[in-house]
Amino acid sequence: MKKGEESRRLGEVLSLLAGLRGVKNAFILTPETKLGLEEIEKKYPSLGPLTIENTGVRECLRRDHVVCIIKDRTFRAPPQPTVVLVNDEGAIVGREVFDGEKVTPPPGKGSLFLGKGFVVFYSRGSGKGARFVLPPVPFEELEGLDFTDKVTSCSPSTVGDRFLRQKAGLEDDPELASILVGFDLC
Repeated sequence: MKKGEESRRLGEVLSLLAGLRGVKNAFILTPETKLGLEEIEKKYPSLGPLTIENTGVRECLRRDHVVCIIKDRTFRAPPQPTVVLVNDEGAIVGREVFDGEKVTPPPGKGSLFLGKGFVVFYSRGSGKGARFVLPPVPFEELEGLDFTDKVTSCSPSTVGDRFLRQKAGLEDDPELASILVGFDLC
């Protein structure tokens, strides 16, 4: 793909993302920022005995292009949980719960809510080696474009979010959050 065509397509993606309801800012990550974020997410600390694995950021950073959007509460809900609790066998034993969602535990399991936004499904011995995982999440607005491929999105850690805002010269506002959207052009 020629450089001019690539620039035009990136501009179209950036314009589309910046125009979504709830988006306050959108910018393309530089290679330097991608490397810095990758290092931050590798070192993100554990929460006591639980580790945090941001597979979504790793997946996004594998893409040729990554856009960071800064969003407020009016931005649409994600199509699937952005945080899950996984046991040592890889089974989901807890997940994020969306406002108004009715949760039914899997057969043979009970449920325990941690606040309003997270549920743990339990049965004897099912939580061994549990770790929080922030998985890659689909991003339908870019999946619908005929010139994008391998589209994925994710939430960076709190430390990663602060790093991204600093790199973009933005203030750290607790009412806003960042999302990364990674994609290749085809």
